[in-house]
Amino acid sequence: MSESTSNLSKQMLSIAPDALIELFEIDFSILQQNVENLGLASDINFGDSSVYRFCAMINGSNPIYWQGNGYQPLPIEAEGFEKTGDGRLPRPKLRIANPDGLFSLIFRLNKDFANCRITRKRTFAKFLDADNYLNRNTNSSGDNHFGAPDPDAHFPDDIFYINKKITESKNFLEFELVSALELENSYVPSRVVMSSYCNWTYRCDIGCGYKGLPIETSDGIDLTKGFAESDKDSSMGQIDSSIQSVNEIPQWSKYGMNGSESAPEGYDLGDMVKIVGSHSSNPYRSTPQVFVCIQSHQDPKEHHPFFDKKYWLQDECQKTLGSCTLRFSQSEALVPYNKSDQTHEGLRFGGFPGTENFPVEG
Repeated sequence: MSESTSNLSKQMLSIAPDALIELFEIDFSILQQNVENLGLASDINFGDSSVYRFCAMINGSNPIYWQGNGYQPLPIEAEGFEKTGDGRLPRPKLRIANPDGLFSLIFRLNKDFANCRITRKRTFAKFLDADNYLNRNTNSSGDNHFGAPDPDAHFPDDIFYINKKITESKNFLEFELVSALELENSYVPSRVVMSSYCNWTYRCDIGCGYKGLPIETSDGIDLTKGFAESDKDSSMGQIDSSIQSVNEIPQWSKYGMNGSESAPEGYDLGDMVKIVGSHSSNPYRSTPQVFVCIQSHQDPKEHHPFFDKKYWLQDECQKTLGSCTLRFSQSEALVPYNKSDQTHEGLRFGGFPGTENFPVEG
């Protein structure tokens, strides 16, 4: 038995156990791009991390520190984690305070955080980090007078996923949690074999790898021919042909193409921009999203590409063999993946045409 496990066991069996600290983490990395775009559009700073950390307790005016992370004070309740002997999996309920409706806005624009991971951590106060005791008039050294910090002395983490939103009011939000075994839209194996549909994430370095200019929308609208402001306008806005790859496409800015905070500028017809999720740890969630301006405007903050479809069209792949051909048939020779230099010219189509049934002639 390790020293940390022994410390935890002694505290559990103590006649006068220390206060039990309950901490919660919400991992929204699967929605990281959505959250970052919401922050850009609303001027709300959601931070750089893809994990929200909360604790129902308060440490003066500071967060609770545990295992090197700060858990912000917020009224939060959870129940139903107990396991029963009848074989049923627990479905805990999580309630979070909704100050000024802020969390309603965040959750509503992000599919109610469905399938996001919730982790409940529990430990005793005597094992908390020494950072909790710094900057006190009576304890400038930061020593923990209640015990010794031990980041490994804790109960096993309870990991669940948000299944659905149960209640929403001006005071709180309530969610139902499920285990990974009950998670919706989960498959084993995780990659489904399909003959006519590509499973690769568009523009991701893994699998697809497309780094070219916009081609078409998910509805098949051609983005290469240019656009007019209206049916009566003969002038066409063409995308910049001097740009060769997605790396050269400028990042969208709420101040415009070449503007600044002191001198904002708008976007013109045919301008291309990209939005990249910069903080997600998931490579499939940090791929660039590319947009083409279809209506000139002077106030970019009012027409965010992610939300305003009247001013921007997004370059998306229809996930078919024909769509893949539009993007990867430009090379003279269609060659397979080269392991030696990790280059891959030709089609990246992620479907499996060989799974089709073909009639056998007798």
